Amino acid sequence: MIKLAIVASNNVSIRDCAKKGTEIFVNILIKNLHKKAKKDNIGITAFASGDSVLPVGIEKVNHTASSKDKTIPDEKHIIFELALLSNAFSRQNEFDIFHINIGDGDIALPFIPFVKKPVLITFHNTVEAKYVKKYFSLYKKFKNVSFISASNAQRKLLPGINYAATIYHGIDIKKWKFSETGGENINWAGRAIPEKGPDEVIEVSNRANRKAKLFAISKSEHKNWFQSEVVKKIRNISDTRIYYNTERSKLLPHYQTSRLFLLPIKFEEAFGLVVIESIACGTPVVAYARGSIPEVVEDGVTGLIVNPSKTDIRGKWIIKKTGIEGLCEAVNRIYSLSESKYLKMRLSCRRAVEKKFTVERMVDDYINIYKKLGSNTNL
Repeated sequence: MIKLAIVASNNVSIRDCAKKGTEIFVNILIKNLHKKAKKDNIGITAFASGDSVLPVGIEKVNHTASSKDKTIPDEKHIIFELALLSNAFSRQNEFDIFHINIGDGDIALPFIPFVKKPVLITFHNTVEAKYVKKYFSLYKKFKNVSFISASNAQRKLLPGINYAATIYHGIDIKKWKFSETGGENINWAGRAIPEKGPDEVIEVSNRANRKAKLFAISKSEHKNWFQSEVVKKIRNISDTRIYYNTERSKLLPHYQTSRLFLLPIKFEEAFGLVVIESIACGTPVVAYARGSIPEVVEDGVTGLIVNPSKTDIRGKWIIKKTGIEGLCEAVNRIYSLSESKYLKMRLSCRRAVEKKFTVERMVDDYINIYKKLGSNTNL
């Protein structure tokens, strides 16, 4: 039996109602690994916040230290994060593999010299360019550490390190159900921060004169920005709505009844779960060609890709205009599709997710990596 320790953040509860992408991923991975564990002879233990709800054993430090706990100052949460990692690695004789799922995994690196077992780190963030040189030397240093990238785009800043595989995230397509008809509004969901582009969603909505629905995860540090750059720029309040902190499961009908999902991301996002959730429901995506978008969205088939600017050309897409003008043209093009062509696009969306982005495919890919690492006796 392969004894697997999946190490998550101690600051966020891992459960079905999780809102952050990494915690959603960990919840999906563990729940579906658990279904296959007996057949594939894998024993799973989760190291996570004590208020997590999972179908496997949970190891925690004395304090749950969930970010909801206001008795601990924000700057002190790191102590409990380190304590959880220390707890996991101090028990290396009990496990064959450690799978780290905290940001880009850098917080685990100081422990690695004391760990003889294989350590697998899934990159959930894109490493900032200013840290690349320092990170590169650390990530290459340890022979027992290998990495999973969530997209090939994610590897660009850290090429040449020990990647085990690129494994695209997967979703439960039984949950994210397909709808043939769609609807008439533009949809957007994500953190209420500039990098996610909600301000440009409003600008495109205003220019195209189309109703938009925004599902924002509120962030206190960006509250003033969101109010001034997003809320106050809605021209017609009756046509556009902003919903705050909606449970992810309740997004389903909104994905299903939207004409398109608009994602003007302003950073190199490693992978966006909202993209495949929308596509699974049949709703095509319009997005800037940043990060993983060109790997996830097939231009003209499951949506339309737009180059960010005239000086930032990422590919030869159907839409030749760039920036906001390009987004507007892409949005108008999808609205102008005939009923039959639009249905064809929605069907193509669903088929793409069924082929590439199911949770079953993701879990099988991870199991293959676990088995490969578990059989490595040279460490």
